[in-house]
Amino acid sequence: MSITYRWTIHVLRTLLGALFAFSGVNHFAHIWQPPAPVAAAAQSFLQGLGASGFVMPVVSVIFVVAGLLLLANRSVPFALLLLAAPVVAIFGYHAVSEREGFGIHWIVLAVYLVLAWDRRAAFAPLFAGPARRGRTSTLFNPAL
Repeated sequence: MSITYRWTIHVLRTLLGALFAFSGVNHFAHIWQPPAPVAAAAQSFLQGLGASGFVMPVVSVIFVVAGLLLLANRSVPFALLLLAAPVVAIFGYHAVSEREGFGIHWIVLAVYLVLAWDRRAAFAPLFAGPARRGRTSTLFNPAL
């Protein structure tokens, strides 16, 4: 790997970690108030999440933990796994509810995919089939 590639991954990992750590801390400390959503669907979605009293604090803790792991360069595949669903939700929220064209959701998704691709070897066991020991699969075997 070239030094440019390694530095690019380092910068992207640090930026994504800082974004998610700040977002999680912001939920509890109210440092910055994000702009209110314009679309009615987006307002309903965020009101529902806030009214639950459970989802937003849990997501915020996940953001802080995953962000700090990314910043510390520790357990990066685990941090990326924690952020997989929120990244998809952020992308879907902005693309569908807010109906934005190009925005932060595209950047977050692209950075996430680059980092996941960089650590793809760590995710290989998640997609591996069952271990075989000289026998056929029992999943669709009618004889068993």
